[in-house]
Amino acid sequence: MIFVGDIALPYKNAIKFENIPDHFYSKNWFGNLEGSIVTNDNNLLQAVYNNNSAIECLGRNFNYKGFALANNHIFDTGSFESTVGFLNSINIPYCGVGKNINDANKELIIEEDGIKVIIVNFGWEVIQCEITTGNKIGVNPLKKNHVLNTIKCLIDKYPDAKIIPFMHWSYELEAQPQPFERELARKMIDLGVYAVIGCHSHCIGEIETYKNKPIIYSLGNWMFKQNHYFRKKLKFPDFCNFQLAFEIDFKNDNFYFHFFRHKESSLEYIKSEKSGGDRALISNYNNIESLSNVEYKIWYKRNHFHKNKGLPIFYWEDGVLSTYLKIKLVKFRDLLLKFILRKGK
Repeated sequence: MIFVGDIALPYKNAIKFENIPDHFYSKNWFGNLEGSIVTNDNNLLQAVYNNNSAIECLGRNFNYKGFALANNHIFDTGSFESTVGFLNSINIPYCGVGKNINDANKELIIEEDGIKVIIVNFGWEVIQCEITTGNKIGVNPLKKNHVLNTIKCLIDKYPDAKIIPFMHWSYELEAQPQPFERELARKMIDLGVYAVIGCHSHCIGEIETYKNKPIIYSLGNWMFKQNHYFRKKLKFPDFCNFQLAFEIDFKNDNFYFHFFRHKESSLEYIKSEKSGGDRALISNYNNIESLSNVEYKIWYKRNHFHKNKGLPIFYWEDGVLSTYLKIKLVKFRDLLLKFILRKGK
């Protein structure tokens, strides 16, 4: 099965493939659907979304076994009902959102080579994911106690399955995981998950192997049309043009890293590397594996992308009040930036 990052297709064939090997078309796929599904994009100037025909075509050309919906753009426009209704109509299941927290926390069950694969999807409210509380429609919350309790329940419920948490976390353009994210990923593997996979930052993130299990902190974008959304102003820096498709061979416990390059309206295949084999490209994203938690906190402060931009760092040991205040600070900063952008029009 191949796992990919953000998918945002405003129309059919908005992004095409170049030089993709034929065997990719026979694989099973899972990706993050970055935005609701709409049938009409009139007046959607300030939203990220997916066109229904584009997603139907994508699902027809590639065997998508599911989509993650726990992200910060899934409620930009359209509605929860129309998005999941359309996915149901084309027989592609989803996870990560729901009418209440129990619904949003439901696992997705996929059969791969006779092996049961369980995917559960979480979204971080700090990055504007509209989380569910009680009976409110929303995203499955990425809160450490909720995440760990969910993982424990799934391991008890499916002792022989391969369990994969799929996380929407970290700041945009940040290749390095927050210290709390790194510790959370490792604690989930300590509990028994098979792999931890993340996205949101729009760039390939750090790649670690912990207790022989892979942690992919950010897959980066996948099929995300640039220069279209938000009045054609949404474009990512050049370092975001490298894309990662992460493949797991569950039967033989092999991992493959497929690298692509984003062009204006296409994805160009570059090369593939196997874990344990040629790691020329993987090594560019393998900088933190040997660091202890204490060492990583120091390293993160010195090296993370947003170190001079006033964004707080989240640590595992943060208490309820500290976490609350940091979240409020980020949300206030986001509102201030939106106000400045509107005044600048």
